[in-house]
Amino acid sequence: MTSTIRIAALTMFILTSGAASAIDLGGMLGAGKDLAKAATISDKDVIEGSRLMMRQMDKEEKVAPAGSKYAKRLAMLTKGLENEDGLKLNFAVYQSSEVNAFATPDGSIRIYAGLMDLMNDEELRGVIGHEIGHTKLGHSASQMKKALLLSAGTKAAGASGNQIGGMVAANEETIKAFGNAQFSQSDETSSDDYGFKFMQKHKYDVRAMESAFRKLAKQEQGEGSMMASHPGSNARADRMKAAADKL
Repeated sequence: MTSTIRIAALTMFILTSGAASAIDLGGMLGAGKDLAKAATISDKDVIEGSRLMMRQMDKEEKVAPAGSKYAKRLAMLTKGLENEDGLKLNFAVYQSSEVNAFATPDGSIRIYAGLMDLMNDEELRGVIGHEIGHTKLGHSASQMKKALLLSAGTKAAGASGNQIGGMVAANEETIKAFGNAQFSQSDETSSDDYGFKFMQKHKYDVRAMESAFRKLAKQEQGEGSMMASHPGSNARADRMKAAADKL
């Protein structure tokens, strides 16, 4: 996987900056029998595949070392969140200027340095809460399963557990499909609401959800912005403002 592959489907900032990669479903999935097998992928398979995929990505991306300012800041922001709402989570920073973040079904949450440079601590907490929402509410798992259906590795999806996971981790088409998938507006809204409640629960500044979206709205106007295809950040900011005003 190259460093330019964006895990767009898994953040509140991105859907995709262009059309999904051209994928020959007929060539990769074969007949309907293969699709039927793919549909039997279990939740365990999805989580295991996600875990192995993240192991691969962390090797290929530039992960901020523990002593760096980014890693130290993220560790401070996520202290006590290792087990949140019944999820076992792990966090890391990718040393990239992209304004990006994503979560995967196995509980991995990755924040990009560009996002950390853009946002203050409370806004980053809002992002983290939103990403936890995508995992907790099953959105990330759903996208992972779709990625399997769109990858060549799915041909052997009748296999179990580690076999599925191994194919996912080794299959670049799966990673690309994962990055090109899109959350529905309903998914984004429910994760926004989860993030707001997360901020309330931990007594963080709930108004940071609004300010985070205002900053992203400005990013939408930038040339080549990852948000260019995802209008509505100001509208989402308005929703978060209205929720905060009710408190």
